Amino acid sequence: MRRRFAIVATLVVVLVLVGATFALGGGRGLIWDDGHYAKPGSLDDGKELLSETKITLAQAVAAAQKAQSGQLGQVDLEHYGGRIVYMVDVGNKEVRVDATDGSIAAISPQD
Repeated sequence: MRRRFAIVATLVVVLVLVGATFALGGGRGLIWDDGHYAKPGSLDDGKELLSETKITLAQAVAAAQKAQSGQLGQVDLEHYGGRIVYMVDVGNKEVRVDATDGSIAAISPQD
């Protein structure tokens, strides 16, 4: 009986620790964004606009991180002010990077 209790208690502790690891971003560097785990700097919304961009996702992320410091979140492609921009979450800001030339279109607080 004691052995069974020890095994169950050990399993419960392991499950709690695994759950806490994933809740804090996991051991794989994932972030919790928009209701799911994602790799920081990955493209979330707007994939249909990729064919209209001139700079890569990596270039947009680098430009956003140069303009604003903080933890990197996900990236969206969207229309903004008559142009297509990468909207990169950096820290508590949304950095909009022009998808044709890499210039910073805007920096605003996250919604």
